[in-house]
Amino acid sequence: MAIEAHKCNQPGCKGFVVFENADFDFDDIQTDEKYGCYAFARPACSECGTEFLVIPHYIVAEVKDKDFGEIEELESACITEFERRRRELRKV
Repeated sequence: MAIEAHKCNQPGCKGFVVFENADFDFDDIQTDEKYGCYAFARPACSECGTEFLVIPHYIVAEVKDKDFGEIEELESACITEFERRRRELRKV
């Protein structure tokens, strides 16, 4: 059993979105009927009731050997950080 908890992102809400992820089947991901996208679950916030989707996602990783025995996931960054760095490099 693996329980995940995420802080709700709704303004002023201090609730949590909680769900069990142990039985997610990556070989048979269902299409959510309401939104028409792949989703494992549709949990709601414990306080405000806002509904969220648990969707499969990808990662960007450096593969350190051909058998994928060692990979390093890259830290996510926003496009603003990238643009700021590009401007810094142009000034040099």
